[in-house]
Amino acid sequence: MTNRAVSALAKTALVTGAAQGIGAAIARALEANGYSVWRLDRAKMDPTERNVVADVRNRDELVRVAERVVARDGGLDVLVNNAGGMTMGPFDATDPKAFRELVDTNLGGVFHCVQLFVPLLRKGGAIVNIASVSAARGGGAVGNVWYGATKAAVVALTTGLARELGPRGIRVNAISPAVIDTEMTHQALTEEVRARALARLPLGRLAERQDVADATVFLCSDAARFITGTTLPVDGGFLTN
Repeated sequence: MTNRAVSALAKTALVTGAAQGIGAAIARALEANGYSVWRLDRAKMDPTERNVVADVRNRDELVRVAERVVARDGGLDVLVNNAGGMTMGPFDATDPKAFRELVDTNLGGVFHCVQLFVPLLRKGGAIVNIASVSAARGGGAVGNVWYGATKAAVVALTTGLARELGPRGIRVNAISPAVIDTEMTHQALTEEVRARALARLPLGRLAERQDVADATVFLCSDAARFITGTTLPVDGGFLTN
């Protein structure tokens, strides 16, 4: 049996921004549930066949990734759009270049990945977009209004994609995590910010990477087979306050 035939027996997932943080946790959780996982990140990763250094802002790089996926696995069953950036501070503290990079990553990256990888998704496939409670709070506890705006766009495109892709047997959902202590947010989580966030969390703790990873596995599974177009808050009750 060829490698491609063997891999076709297992479901295949692609996770962007998978070198660290939430993306790495999602990739591990999917693997623990039987998926063969392609990890994409612009940061260097341990060299394996399915660990690919690629920037979601670079369409040409993603085209080459899509070609590799088809050659190795024939297609995909799951796409997780996790790669993202963050801006912090008052609205006028973000310079135009940082804003452009934010939009290109948080929204443009999803644009490229959806256009290039959806054609690879098999019937019954699932897309999970990682948004943020900042989409509803206009910046949340850490990010600023511009970050929140990009994540609100992710929520909107999730709804629209679910409507367009439903007839093709593809479900599309999003997850809105609350504050998580990751490599991206750690510097901003001062004692003051952490205390302020905890005061708004009825469950009394910050979100953990595994919380988001487990929710992602659920949304990709048959247990969520009739769920599409929704944004699931994984926020410990943050949005109730």
